[in-house]
Amino acid sequence: MAFVKVADVTELEPGQGMVVDGGDRELALFNVGGEFYCIDNECPHRGGPLGEGWLEEDSVYCPWHAWPINVRTGEVLYGGSDCVATFPCRVEEGAVLVDVS
Repeated sequence: MAFVKVADVTELEPGQGMVVDGGDRELALFNVGGEFYCIDNECPHRGGPLGEGWLEEDSVYCPWHAWPINVRTGEVLYGGSDCVATFPCRVEEGAVLVDVS
């Protein structure tokens, strides 16, 4: 596992998301009630930036076409069986770390 720091805990309030740098890819990081979840930043529909979408409970809605995606599982909740990649997160000493391996 290759955990890297992508943000400070204080940068992301509960119910918010943001785009973070995962080294060789952009990722979307979300704070769901104090728990952090990370998924690929690209919506499988048309490539919309998921980290710029709005979060409702544990689903992010793509800002381009409102496709809902579960940030815990990566499952697209609208039509078909698409998924986005998920990345394990942990918090250490106020830093959010993501496994980008």
